[in-house]
Amino acid sequence: MEKIDAVITWVDGSDPKYQVKYQGFLEKRGDFKKQYMQADEIDFCVLSIIKYAPFIRKIFIVTDGQAPDLIETKKLVSLDKIKIVDHKEVFSGLEDFLPTFNIRSIDAVLYKIKDLSEKFIYFNDDMFLIKKSRPNDWFINDKAVLIGNWAKTYNVQPLKKIAQLFKSALKSRPSYNGAQSKAANIAGFNKKYFKSYHSGRPQIKSVIKNFYNNNPKILIRQLSYKFRSDKQYMPYSLCWHLLIKKGQYESANKDRLIEIEKIRTLGPEKLKKILLDLDSNTTAQFLNIQDLNFASKETFKVFKDWLINKLAK
Repeated sequence: MEKIDAVITWVDGSDPKYQVKYQGFLEKRGDFKKQYMQADEIDFCVLSIIKYAPFIRKIFIVTDGQAPDLIETKKLVSLDKIKIVDHKEVFSGLEDFLPTFNIRSIDAVLYKIKDLSEKFIYFNDDMFLIKKSRPNDWFINDKAVLIGNWAKTYNVQPLKKIAQLFKSALKSRPSYNGAQSKAANIAGFNKKYFKSYHSGRPQIKSVIKNFYNNNPKILIRQLSYKFRSDKQYMPYSLCWHLLIKKGQYESANKDRLIEIEKIRTLGPEKLKKILLDLDSNTTAQFLNIQDLNFASKETFKVFKDWLINKLAK
């Protein structure tokens, strides 16, 4: 069987050493972003991959001198597939850009992981598999299976461009969709972009590597930002648009993914109902719950108990 690996980017923002390093590069000290805190989501992300995607050869966790405890994973499965990768490895030859606190810079060099398979799936730690997955859910021959839909690029939407200027002036969090639109522009799509959502992202290493070998200035410019910037593109989306340009893709129905946003507004009973409904959903394979660190203890326990019960079967 062809090798397919998984890659997860992760940071423990509660680590005092990390916070000191982070704050040392801020213009205003004490401006630590709570989204860098974590609620051990990676434990469940890793466990779900091992449970529901047994074809995965290795799971690479990319970190900045840290390592997750993976307490729940250790209870149920072997950790033989898991390898911790430090930023120093993926920034080899690019050490001047370290340290970085910018996921969009880190994502751009994941292809440099040693022994990474040609085909791999990139996950954030808040993405979970909830049903059995097969290789052809992610790749069909030399094509990547992409979940998303087409939308107009920001450069042909004046209101979007104006909104981005205001966000930049206010130093708001850079737009997720805007960064995908920029990726499409780089790949040569000027009027539309393939808009993705929060689930695992199939990638083809040689496509990324060849692009940066031929366009080194684009990579250098991307890595030059210590923190997320609205001038950056979404690296995985760049790979997707390059694949689309080559005809190396199949589109998939978004019904395969369930996204739960604004978890802070959900009480435990409301989340319990959503998850019980999900149990009877025969289509959904992937789950994303954003900002679990903002959930109440009771709400988080509902999620944890539900998922562990599924994964322990």
